[in-house]
Formats: sequence, structure tokens, C-alpha cells
Amino acid sequence: MTIQIAIIGTGQIGASIGLGLGKYKDMFLRLGHDKDNRIANRAKDLGAIDQVATHLHEAVKGSAIIILALPLDQIRETFSLIAPMLKDEVVVMDTSPVKSEVLEWAKQSLPSRCHFIGLTPVLNPAYLDLPASGVEAVNADLFKNGIIAVVPSQGASSDAIKLATDFCHLLGAEHLFIDPLELD
Repeated sequence: MTIQIAIIGTGQIGASIGLGLGKYKDMFLRLGHDKDNRIANRAKDLGAIDQVATHLHEAVKGSAIIILALPLDQIRETFSLIAPMLKDEVVVMDTSPVKSEVLEWAKQSLPSRCHFIGLTPVLNPAYLDLPASGVEAVNADLFKNGIIAVVPSQGASSDAIKLATDFCHLLGAEHLFIDPLELD
């Protein structure tokens, strides 16, 4: 069975997640959405996503996993926009570097029938000095040999937490559970 995953934000982090999952094409259908369709189309051309979802609802509808690879100032609004479209038991994960505030927004905006897990990637040291940025700086190994901090919301199920740690490992990273205040 193929799991539909929506990657919202297809810049460096989102597209690199998509590329990292590319070796598991039999497991995932990778839908990508970006406010700038040119960036999403470039991510598709690079093989980071299987399909471009022009509208946010196209990406979210039917997805079992939703990754928000967005700037912090876009996350709260995105939570509000996707909340009515989320299917039961969906796992929503974000990649922002700030967690306490994002956890609060998730609690306020997302329905209780979904699970929220905050992820903060610490990139593969080999890519820290790259001069490029955005979708032009994607790499399937961006997270390999790195660490991804995992911050589950209070209501996240053990299955959702296991999915998040497995997700980190699929990307080649180790997971590290951490308190949101300590991370911030």
C-alpha cells in the first residue's frame, strides 16, 4: 500500500525530504505544494516530488502524512487553512526551528483527531557551507548523518511518534527527543 505524503513548502528542506524519500517510491506518493508553483515544478523536475499540487487542498486531501517545510511566519496560517481538510489520524509534522510557539498553534488550530509532531533537523555537516539556497540547494543526503529533534504534541499517539522516528531514520538521520523549551 502506498502512503500519500504532502510536502508543503518545496524549498531546500521540503524538496530534500522528498529526495530522501525517493528511494522508497514503492512506499510513498509524494505530493508537493508551494505558494510559488515554479518552485514546486522545479522540485518535481529534480525528482523530489511525484506530483505538484497546485492548491493546498489538493495536497492535503487524502494525505496520511503532512510535512510543513515552511518559514515560521507561515505555519500558523497554514494550520488554520488545512485544519478543516485533514483526515482522521493524519500525522502533521513541521520542520521549523522554533517549537514552543508552533506546538501552541497546533493545539489551537488542528483538530484532536490528528497528531502533531514537531521536527527540527540538524543538517548533515557536509552541506553546511553550501553557497546555494532554496530549491537549488536540495540534496537527498541533506539529513544523512544528522540529527532530527523530535517534539511530539501532548496528544500525539505512540503510533504517530513511532512514525516520526521511523521517518527520521528513512532520511538517514538519528532522532533525539527533546523538550520544546530546551530546544528553543
